[in-house]
Amino acid sequence: MPRTPKAVALGRVLRRCREASDLSLREAARSLNRDVPSLSRYENGIRIPKPELVSRMLTAFGVDGPRHDELMTLAYRVGDPQWLATTDAERRQQAEAYVEYERAATSILQVSPLVLPELLQTPTVLRSTHRTEAEVQHALRRQQVITGPNPIRLTALIGMPALHQHIGGTTAAAEQLQHLLALSRRPHIELRITPSGQGWHPGLEGPFTIVDSTPIGPVAFVETRFSTLWLHNPTDVSPYRRDAESIRTLSLSPHDTNTFLATTAHRFQMAGCR
Repeated sequence: MPRTPKAVALGRVLRRCREASDLSLREAARSLNRDVPSLSRYENGIRIPKPELVSRMLTAFGVDGPRHDELMTLAYRVGDPQWLATTDAERRQQAEAYVEYERAATSILQVSPLVLPELLQTPTVLRSTHRTEAEVQHALRRQQVITGPNPIRLTALIGMPALHQHIGGTTAAAEQLQHLLALSRRPHIELRITPSGQGWHPGLEGPFTIVDSTPIGPVAFVETRFSTLWLHNPTDVSPYRRDAESIRTLSLSPHDTNTFLATTAHRFQMAGCR
């Protein structure tokens, strides 16, 4: 069975718990009466342990109580073609898994019709969305995947309305546009603005992200109000690839996008000075 995102997430959690207990792979295998190759495949998401074994492993690694119960949410329906978290505990695990998956990515494509992606938001805009300071700092650390020393390739197709939300006020909006302009000048970042008034296109159905990574391949992430749907089967990801390409054809070129960002930022700055 191909590796699924949830299997990889479960494997990473099991490895971290084992390492936190100061057990080597060989010592853990001995205590669980399993061979080392099998345990290694579990930790790499290549094989899926049964829930009963996951519980035994967590117990052997000193994980108990509420933490044990929360991590056990990863042990069920691991081989499903979709991953939709339905409980708070699983949503927390899914969010943690997404950050790790983002770090392991080779490229990210985001379609954002109404609100800018978090990877592109300034600290002021992040703070204006009613986040705690810890959440803001977490989001800023995530942005290092495109601003750090080994940045990944990012393509963002941004709807025109996302630039006119004025989150944080007019001055903050101008700063945000200047930030986008600076990011767009980096060779690994491609920003394209999708104008309004072009009739129906797939971006109007809502935001989605496609992340490519070596362990699993492309995964499509479709945002909902309370969770994110993960799709990893090629037949499920392909329609989102096609949708993104059709949105790209409707969008401004990178050069025209930069011109629009610069003129709009100037207009916002002038409005803020009044």
